[in-house]
Amino acid sequence: MLLRGFSSSASATRVLKEKKWDALVIGAGHNGLIAAAYLSRGGLSVAVLERRHIIGGAAVTEELIPGFKFSRCSYLQSLLRPSIIRWVPL
Repeated sequence: MLLRGFSSSASATRVLKEKKWDALVIGAGHNGLIAAAYLSRGGLSVAVLERRHIIGGAAVTEELIPGFKFSRCSYLQSLLRPSIIRWVPL
């Protein structure tokens, strides 16, 4: 479940609390997202919680200095098992 477009974090929190989740994944980095995908494919209802405004963890590109974008650690994605890369739907 992706919660976007809420006018406040209170309304998003209310929506999260109203549903019964089978699993909570703390952190929407690449590992958390893969774990959530596996759990979801297994039939569980999964909520992924992230404190930052952006998901992806080490795989994100951000403008750290105005006009200059940096990849945090995207080279690490090459270390993912090839079976995971093939499995995760785009």
